[in-house]
Amino acid sequence: MGIDRKRAAEALSISENKYRVLLENLPQRIFYKDINFVYVSCSENYAKDLNVRPEEIVGKTDYDFYPKELAEKYRTDDKKVIESGQTIDVEEKYVKDEKEFFAHTIKTPLRDEHGAIIGILGVFLDVSEKVALQMEAEHVRHLVSLGELAAGVAHEINNPIMGVINCAQILFDKGSDGSREKDVANRIIKEGKRIASIVSRLLSYARRGEAKESAKIHTLVSEALALSDAQLHKEGILINVNVPQQLPALFVQPQQIQQVFLNLISNARYSLNQKYPGEHAGKTLDISARQISINNSPSIRIDFFDRGMGIPAGILGKIMEPFFTSKPKGKGTGLGLSISHGIISGHGGKLSVESNEGEFTRIIITLPVTQEA
Repeated sequence: MGIDRKRAAEALSISENKYRVLLENLPQRIFYKDINFVYVSCSENYAKDLNVRPEEIVGKTDYDFYPKELAEKYRTDDKKVIESGQTIDVEEKYVKDEKEFFAHTIKTPLRDEHGAIIGILGVFLDVSEKVALQMEAEHVRHLVSLGELAAGVAHEINNPIMGVINCAQILFDKGSDGSREKDVANRIIKEGKRIASIVSRLLSYARRGEAKESAKIHTLVSEALALSDAQLHKEGILINVNVPQQLPALFVQPQQIQQVFLNLISNARYSLNQKYPGEHAGKTLDISARQISINNSPSIRIDFFDRGMGIPAGILGKIMEPFFTSKPKGKGTGLGLSISHGIISGHGGKLSVESNEGEFTRIIITLPVTQEA
């Protein structure tokens, strides 16, 4: 009998170890709470997220690990499970190391052999990356729709503006030299061509081809500014551009780089308008570019510098994260810099940020000078 008991204990130990290995290798975080919402046990990776060992979680509650507001939210969900006897399945935010992530959480009532509820079994999986991809896909769909709309509007504008230019040209040709009529016709032609140029750039931005091609930074910056110049001028923002035309061409996807530039211009606009609601001498955005060498290889450095609100030091390290935004609700998705960073990284470059709160923000982009994809 002693031998049988020893063999049974060994078999039980082997079985427990087998299931423990299986449990700890699952990506899901697993926990078990009793009917009073007190932790009974949890998986190793769940405990690691809370910076404790699994045995240290026993006897504790969510209030020992989470901020009060979040703990109360979890307690409300637990009560719902106990009172309804039903499983709940939610996708929600959770906090780890003072950062926000997204988790898919399932909480189900745990019952004894008589069917009585004795606790809660919870499983959650970090789905931040999936949510980020979904948000980016949604952003891309919006851009595609915007591009289609822009293309349609641009074509509708292009036809009548060419008619205006042609009619003005007829008046210009018929007018006598030095006459007021000829001068007015010339101005109409000039402004009409400027509109046509803006429409052309709008059409260029609306095209979403993925093929890389040789492009000048001077041209890409100019086209991005052409699409936002009217708004910048209306808001009293002065643009200083120092991007030499003789800089080497880059092998890039032009529309994507323009998207990055437009996002950085938009961020600078918001920051400057927050600091200077009206006109002010310091309400400027400086855009400059120069050739540099990184590891003995030529690169182009582009700086976007504004003296707006700046970024608090406490959140400077978070601004590249998906969903993180310092703007009020409804003013930003928190994806702009994240997507921009991804685009620049995808081109073999780097996007970095320097800022002092209340003083300035400098976005630095470096892109390698390459001749092929």
